[in-house]
Amino acid sequence: MKKLTLLLALFFAFQLSNGQQNVLIIQPGPGLNDGTDNGTPDAGKDTWVNRFAPGDNYGDSYASASSPRSNCNTSDYKSYFRFDVFSLPDEVDSVFFGVTHLPHTTYCYANCDADFYFYHLTEPWDEMALIQSNLPSEDPTPFYGPINITFPNDFGNREYNITDAYNYWKSPEGNNFGFVTYSPTVGCNNAAVTFSVYSSDEAEETFRPYLKIYYGGPTGVNDAAERDAVTVYPNPFKDQLIFDAAEFDRYYLTDLYGKVVDVTYDEGLGGFHTDQLSTGLYILHLEKGSETHTVKVIKGE
Repeated sequence: MKKLTLLLALFFAFQLSNGQQNVLIIQPGPGLNDGTDNGTPDAGKDTWVNRFAPGDNYGDSYASASSPRSNCNTSDYKSYFRFDVFSLPDEVDSVFFGVTHLPHTTYCYANCDADFYFYHLTEPWDEMALIQSNLPSEDPTPFYGPINITFPNDFGNREYNITDAYNYWKSPEGNNFGFVTYSPTVGCNNAAVTFSVYSSDEAEETFRPYLKIYYGGPTGVNDAAERDAVTVYPNPFKDQLIFDAAEFDRYYLTDLYGKVVDVTYDEGLGGFHTDQLSTGLYILHLEKGSETHTVKVIKGE
């Protein structure tokens, strides 16, 4: 079992020619690798399955690989990924799936040119139990692609626009079971081209898969508190988070996993001092009687 890696969440705010735009990067670490990892910021969920070794599980592998379909042998494979987006911004401008590709520069004998696609998964799966005999079902229509890959290649870092998929996962009708990548190109795989990337279990943090989320407006998130006109500002915040505490009986700040974080309320300021907090997403809880409001807030750099 690998050591739990803490959240790697970076936040940047910058001016573009058409106005203010915010960026949030969520790059999960390995997690526990015990079957409970579900794509949260500190518990990455990704693996791959190889038809040539149908009983092998690669849930703790440093990489995840997918290939074309082979008609001359069983040497083909699929990659599986999931990000938990529940606590991420609801309203976004664009979302990118970022990966670092493994180079393929030595040799390729057949299936050296193929188009790869991303497909929604339609049922749950366990990264530490996934093998050829228990693959989750998938949508037959890809939501992204084609990604043409030819030999030789050394792509390094690439980002793929999956905004539509993200919006689907966030929608009331959406089921976020993650997605699978592979090429439907059929041929004889012999050192074939692949969509091979480093996984959340890679030791070098910067190589791990991530979501890059661009969103506009003051917060980029919607929730019940905003609909009820609870005023919380600035959001994103930096050294302080202001709200009208007089309206509530109790108020506190938690991380994404419900752990109360240590912040001090300053009556003169009218809010929390937050300069000691790490960048990332937090939840402000505002309680009055039996009612509880929550506001998603972002600590920027």
